[in-house]
Amino acid sequence: MGLDEPLLTHGRNRGRLQAIGLSPVRKGILMTDPIPTYTWIIPRPVVNRILTHAMRSAPEECVGILSGVGHEVRGWHPLVNTLRHERRFLADSSQHIQIMKKLRDRGEEMVAIYHSHPEAAAEPSPSDLQEASYLDSLYLIVSLGTSGRLDMNGFLLRDGKVQVQELVIRD
Repeated sequence: MGLDEPLLTHGRNRGRLQAIGLSPVRKGILMTDPIPTYTWIIPRPVVNRILTHAMRSAPEECVGILSGVGHEVRGWHPLVNTLRHERRFLADSSQHIQIMKKLRDRGEEMVAIYHSHPEAAAEPSPSDLQEASYLDSLYLIVSLGTSGRLDMNGFLLRDGKVQVQELVIRD
């Protein structure tokens, strides 16, 4: 993942996932390969930091990067949502670039992008699908409208398609 890749931008509409059936075309090539399912390892302290970030950012969406190697998360990097909006986020580009440089220098990579849905379910919205630009990164979504229980799900998002990923939270 290089620094020339798109910066993190996402938004979402209210309501449940509606746009799963978008055309699987990228750069004029029909994408027929199924999206794989992986097991992603996330340390419990990182999950706690994500949840705390989401709660402190509410009612606005939060956004951040999780670093690591392969499918194992090792680090948490919150970003500023420059839009300060309840249903959209735009990660601060200078923060994003600084984090990507530090990760490269440490031999790590961005393995996941997380954001919150303060009032909606922890599943990709139509705009999440449209704006997904990191095809090999986990998209981790945490919902706050859950009456005290953790609602966090992970997905690979490719060409308008969604594949639920297995999350293992380790102590």
